[in-house]
Amino acid sequence: MRSAILGLFLLAHPVQADEFARLEALRARNPQDAVVLYNLAALHAAAGRRAETLALLEAVSRAPGGLDPGFYRGFFFLRGDPAFEALLTRIRAANPPRVRSRTAFILAERDLQPEGIAFDPVRRTVFAGSFKGKIVQVDAKGTARDFAVVSTPEAPRVVVGLRVDPARRRLWAVVDDPRAFGDPDLGGAALHCYELPGGRLLSRLTGAPRGAFNDVAVAADGRAYATNTSDGSVWRTEPGRTAMTEFLPPGTVPEANGLTFSADGRHLFIAGWHDIVRVDLRSREVLPLAAPDGFQAGSFDGLLWHRGGLVGIQNGVHPGRVVRLRLDRARARITAAEVLERYHPRFNGVTTAALDGDSLLYFANTQSRSFGPDGTPKPGVVLEDIVILCLRLE
Repeated sequence: MRSAILGLFLLAHPVQADEFARLEALRARNPQDAVVLYNLAALHAAAGRRAETLALLEAVSRAPGGLDPGFYRGFFFLRGDPAFEALLTRIRAANPPRVRSRTAFILAERDLQPEGIAFDPVRRTVFAGSFKGKIVQVDAKGTARDFAVVSTPEAPRVVVGLRVDPARRRLWAVVDDPRAFGDPDLGGAALHCYELPGGRLLSRLTGAPRGAFNDVAVAADGRAYATNTSDGSVWRTEPGRTAMTEFLPPGTVPEANGLTFSADGRHLFIAGWHDIVRVDLRSREVLPLAAPDGFQAGSFDGLLWHRGGLVGIQNGVHPGRVVRLRLDRARARITAAEVLERYHPRFNGVTTAALDGDSLLYFANTQSRSFGPDGTPKPGVVLEDIVILCLRLE
């Protein structure tokens, strides 16, 4: 959910000169870095600088990577501008649709505003977290029911990242105060652990005192790790404790989002605004993965380990595309990147993903842009049924 968080952050905080300086320094080192150009454009857009925003997005359209600014709400004020529409046309002509996913499930609860998704391979059940403040369970026949409700009018909460621990029959859920995405000082991040299949709440673990958690992954030893997008830290659970502890300090992975473990449990991979990093679980050494020329590794959501590599949703700098990454034997470098799905006709807010063996399950249309800050649909918006797609990873 990186793009939504960036938008709320920019709306709630004045643009700082040091952030411009930092990005300009990165741009000077690599003028073709499309992620840096994109983020500079977002800062200028937040400051109301139309000409500068368009010039930077023009550079994005001509840089390698196929990044597409058409879905980021910070650029919506440019819609209808001939220069903006022309650069979008150029980007999309150079990167035509690739559509291979099939519909797996349809949820009739149109205002659910889902975010995280998890899959239980034992009972073949899908779980959907939501900005509606609850977790919905979908069985193999497609029947949906409420699994857990975490929000009340007095204490509004949203459910974002989800992950199933099939060995221990647990569902881990990231629960946040939705206001903390715009004002990190509010805090309120927590991690809930539910028993499967019944749904009994086993524990509620207090998270970071500041910021909002985003995604969660479970290590081989059963400890759960969560990313704090607000400050770039990573937190984890400890047996017998009711509060999580800091595993990586603030600033380690700026805008930390999706995370996943290698199959052998040695490495943790975390997606940030610009890079995917590899973390050695024993030494806590952090290594940004080197990427091939022309590929931008920023803004991945729903990152997952699959057959010696990574697969995830790249949505912060794109309307949403599914990308598979091949790694070298040392897991220090991305050797190849392949876009598996892009510009599906049902795409309207693509967030996280879950694995069902060699198939990827993900939301096609969370419709996040159709809701206001209070979580209610915007006036005049016509919502659609929520579609969960399935993509075979060949």
